[in-house]
Amino acid sequence: MKHKQRKRLTIEDRMIIQACIHDHRNITQIASRLGVNKSTITRELKINSYVKSGNKIPCKRKRAGMCNGCPSVAYCGKEKRFYNFKLAEEKSSNRRSTSRSHSKLSQSSIKEIDEAVRDGISLGQSLHHIFVSYNLANHCSERTVRRLCYRGILSSKPHELRRYVTYRHAYKKEIKDIQLRDIRVLIGRTYKDYKKVTSTHKKYNIVQYDSIVGKREDKKAILTITFPKYSFQFGLLINKGSPSNVITKIKGIFAKLESEMIKDIFPINLADNGVEFSYFNQIEINEDGEKICSTFFTNPYKATDKAECERLHELVRYFLPKGKSLDLLTQDKIDEMFSNINSYVRKSQGDKTPYDLVKKKFGKEFLDKIGIKRIANKKVRLRPII
Repeated sequence: MKHKQRKRLTIEDRMIIQACIHDHRNITQIASRLGVNKSTITRELKINSYVKSGNKIPCKRKRAGMCNGCPSVAYCGKEKRFYNFKLAEEKSSNRRSTSRSHSKLSQSSIKEIDEAVRDGISLGQSLHHIFVSYNLANHCSERTVRRLCYRGILSSKPHELRRYVTYRHAYKKEIKDIQLRDIRVLIGRTYKDYKKVTSTHKKYNIVQYDSIVGKREDKKAILTITFPKYSFQFGLLINKGSPSNVITKIKGIFAKLESEMIKDIFPINLADNGVEFSYFNQIEINEDGEKICSTFFTNPYKATDKAECERLHELVRYFLPKGKSLDLLTQDKIDEMFSNINSYVRKSQGDKTPYDLVKKKFGKEFLDKIGIKRIANKKVRLRPII
């Protein structure tokens, strides 16, 4: 009988584990949330957690065996164990790469390959020429020979190979800390949750959120709000890096609309894990305590999860080239910019404009309330405004 392959935890899964620990969930509840066996969670916490030294006295207040979020952690003298999704992902990744880094070839084979590559390189030969001429296929593939060289197992250096600079090499990317103030907001709002909802509600309008920045020292930025289905995007001037200001701006738009209109236009909202979206989930509930929409977060460090939003930013850069300060912008200038962008004919939309598509679907009243106007086709201007 063929056993089902054990699921490998992703960085998103590890974020949920950390969030659930902070939310007082036990191992059974965490396993149920991720759809895995309890032993998977137990093994993950045992192998990929870390310990801070103490007096070796066991703590009975731990959540799933971890001390994350414990109110007594600052002055507790006991040995403490913590779980951090970033460190756990790095540990797991390092183990996988280490296990694959050792060659299965015998020392005699490696020696023969090394001598052949060294002799061939000294004559200016390509690796493929060396591989064929010295019958190295008896030992391994050509790709394996190249890999041995890149890993430093052979005496020849990678830069000595022909065409070395024409190959793209993968470098290990640093995993940055998640910027959300409270990681618990991810529970029920991950990208997997988003995919489940959108698969069962295919007619719902999806709204993507992102931010555009100028110079590093700027105090202002632009919050972009995108309707991917219609290639439509508008923007709001915000205080750079201010999650409270982002919520204020979004709720300001919602305040201009009726609850039913919000439910129709903004049912599913997707943002990234940036600090400006720390309170993003707060837009779900209106002042009357009624749920008017749902919010979700993309996978960490995956701009492709909201690729449509990123692509439309290319048009914004026609007006706001990279490296330019945004501090002199006003909301009127931003509205004028997006009015031109949304009046720009799109081949992908059947030679229609995003403005006309949204007007047909949601009405001119909505467009008027967000400050977007129709510019005549022949008067559309896509030139820098700063």
